[in-house]
Amino acid sequence: MPSKPPPMRNLAFGELAAADEAVNDRNMVIRGYLDFKEAAYHISTGKTWYLLGSKGAGKSSVFEHLRLKWEGSHNQFFVGLDLKNFPVADVSNIQTGQSVGSSMRIQSAWEFVLLLKLIESINRDNGKEFNSAFDNMCREFERAGLISPDLNRKVTKWASTGFDLEFNFGFLKAVVGRKERVQIMDLLAVIYDILKNVSTTSRHVVAVDGLDSFFLEADDNNGSLAGLIHAIENVNRTVHSESRRTNVIAAVRTELFENIESTDSNKLKSRCIYLDWSASGFDATNDLWALVDKKIQVDNPEVKSVVATYLSTDIGQGPYNTVPEYLLSNTRLLPRDLIALMKEVQKEHPGSAQATESAVVQAVRKYSEQYFVGEILNNLHGILKKTPDRPKIVRSFMAGLSSLDNAVFSLHGLQREIDHGVSESDTILLLEQLYEIGAIGNRIENADGYARTNFKFRRSNSITINVRRPMMLHNALIVAWNLRRSG
Repeated sequence: MPSKPPPMRNLAFGELAAADEAVNDRNMVIRGYLDFKEAAYHISTGKTWYLLGSKGAGKSSVFEHLRLKWEGSHNQFFVGLDLKNFPVADVSNIQTGQSVGSSMRIQSAWEFVLLLKLIESINRDNGKEFNSAFDNMCREFERAGLISPDLNRKVTKWASTGFDLEFNFGFLKAVVGRKERVQIMDLLAVIYDILKNVSTTSRHVVAVDGLDSFFLEADDNNGSLAGLIHAIENVNRTVHSESRRTNVIAAVRTELFENIESTDSNKLKSRCIYLDWSASGFDATNDLWALVDKKIQVDNPEVKSVVATYLSTDIGQGPYNTVPEYLLSNTRLLPRDLIALMKEVQKEHPGSAQATESAVVQAVRKYSEQYFVGEILNNLHGILKKTPDRPKIVRSFMAGLSSLDNAVFSLHGLQREIDHGVSESDTILLLEQLYEIGAIGNRIENADGYARTNFKFRRSNSITINVRRPMMLHNALIVAWNLRRSG
């Protein structure tokens, strides 16, 4: 007789944030990691420079997995640069010796920051081959406090007072003489020249994460982001070689990357991996269930499939007849959404049997009210210009959405529900962001009367939302606000 499966209350689904999971259960990050799209593998081999995906798609999980997996390795080095706690806006204001407002000035400033992190990593490598120039450069940078945890403060100082450091690079025959005051653009040439004579068989990765800071800190976030993206490109093309297996990798929201103001961004797509979980649909074959199984099996290897073991009951919830399809239809096909939802299912159905329809429905309701609405609100911060009224405008906008009498709505219908202090232009900006994060879609009705909704995460053909056409809220928002679906 087959043994009874473990109670669902005993299953570990991991944490919503990769950083929390790394602290609370590092084994989950290493052994419970699903290498979706072979992202970690391609980063390890240097084929990928940009990791793209929506917030919650698992970009930071890739970095945390590599960081912990490589920890203590003698030939694999991982250095993180988390822009969440970094003075992003200050980088754009650093004087590099180029004209103020120049896109190259921003790129040069980011190149210098990235090269400092790369040098920090290479300097720890006992297997590197180098000359006295590299050793001397590292000593000078350490003396100046550039290779240290104090880099944040240095960047802020450079932005306010200018770059005023003196280095003894007299051993070089070009660019910078002995104890001259140098500009960053001059120093970059020196650094690249020195790194050409460094070789190593080790793998070095500088991982740039937390790029949501561009929404919150940089006044010209698009220009600053473009500078960072092209700085990464130039560093990788200049430094990486067969004798220097070094790369800078950045985790970027897809919509940020796609909107970069650059004539060259399209050519970078060959260096990108898109963490898009939508291709395998909404049923039990979606890769998200494989991710959940991988996490569960760290502590409960006997559970081969969470769907087969706990979620195979037939249900009747609108058009959904199976539990996996019903659950995924209330997510944006993101790992974070499904993990949050499974934690609620676990609370409503803690036992070993198949989950009941009523337990699943109740779990969806709690997830929608307690997680999904807050997640959507978090994604609206930083969209509008910085003004004292910005928080109030966002709250009024969300209050108007939740006051709708129908899940299908129009721009003008929504505007009537919003406080008069919110302009239509602000409403449009917020609606466009809701589309980008999968919270709304365009409602389209065919000639035969059949209606469909184009959401971003369903890989619809529409590039962006048309706010002049009918729109529809995501299922989870409909549940959270108890709205009618007709229309």
